[in-house]
Amino acid sequence: MVAAALIGGICAGCAGFQEPALQPVTAMTITRVVIPPVNHKSASFDTMTADQENHRLYISDDVDQGVDVMDISGAVAVYLTTVPMPDYPHGILYVPELHRVFVGTDLSQVAVIEADPASRALNSVVKVIHTGGEGAADQMDYDPVENRLFVTNPDDGFISSVDPTQGKVAARIMVPIASEQPVYDPVDRMLYVPDADNNSILLIDPRKNVLLHEYALPDLCVPHGFAIDPATNKGLIGCGDKDSLITMAWDFAAKRVFATFDFAGGGDQVVFDAKSQHFYFAASGYTPSELAVFNANPITYLTSVATSHHSAQVAYDETHQLIYTIDGRQLEAGLWQFADPVKGCKGHEAFLASQGAPRAQTPHCHPEQQS
Repeated sequence: MVAAALIGGICAGCAGFQEPALQPVTAMTITRVVIPPVNHKSASFDTMTADQENHRLYISDDVDQGVDVMDISGAVAVYLTTVPMPDYPHGILYVPELHRVFVGTDLSQVAVIEADPASRALNSVVKVIHTGGEGAADQMDYDPVENRLFVTNPDDGFISSVDPTQGKVAARIMVPIASEQPVYDPVDRMLYVPDADNNSILLIDPRKNVLLHEYALPDLCVPHGFAIDPATNKGLIGCGDKDSLITMAWDFAAKRVFATFDFAGGGDQVVFDAKSQHFYFAASGYTPSELAVFNANPITYLTSVATSHHSAQVAYDETHQLIYTIDGRQLEAGLWQFADPVKGCKGHEAFLASQGAPRAQTPHCHPEQQS
């Protein structure tokens, strides 16, 4: 009777096993979208930015020295045009309050593209703002309260505080070189900037235009990408180091790292989307290269989709729940798009799924794997 009970218990345990909702990598159907000016060439892109309201995607493209404009109003993105730049483009940001796209260039300029569909100047450069440096104007973020655009000049060791209405630099903030993707925090109204050379996060008061503090990161990261969820005042740091393949969660109130993940790293751009409640990290330096998806509250790794070595850019389409990155394969420059593998998986349910909870307990967190 004891033996029978033991066997029965073992069998019951076997029958009760359920596959976890999430796997480290999810196989997805990837659609390739042709960008005609760079088709059959090798990609050299910097960053991407999306206009959710008007369904446009803007890509800074070194190969054609312009900004590629994509129509993302349908299920598959469509190439519209390329806006020529005065020099090679770098960081790019769409500001919905201004209906304009701002692009940093090699000539230390910020080119301003008209993005209002009602404007006769749509998809043209309407202004060029000189930041006064010798190196490139690069990554940027926007403060809607003070109407200031913060532009990194990583080779010159300063950040330009730009008045986009007047079309001029209002102030210059001196910082160490190698500044990366800046984040404006609407909660404390401070600017946070990754310092790749010093493995730190810089705290800047954008109203006084002064560097207040430098916070050393607890592990080797070489921070590149950075994004914030204003609702929680927490964010994700995309580490760029190719040997220490990690991602960090940052508490903007406590000003410290509170979690580290080793399922993604060695990448570049990070974006947050409030509607999906996900962070998206282009971890192109990971092995294999991937686009990683993190839950926002609490911040935790969910899953990844395999990409390519130069897929260091990411954008998200809220309407169709699609992720965009770059086809970085040799002589295959173009755009990749695929569904968010864990769309609908968020909050506490996403946390449970990340801890290995079975599908029965996490109904919105079992991605449809596609070959």
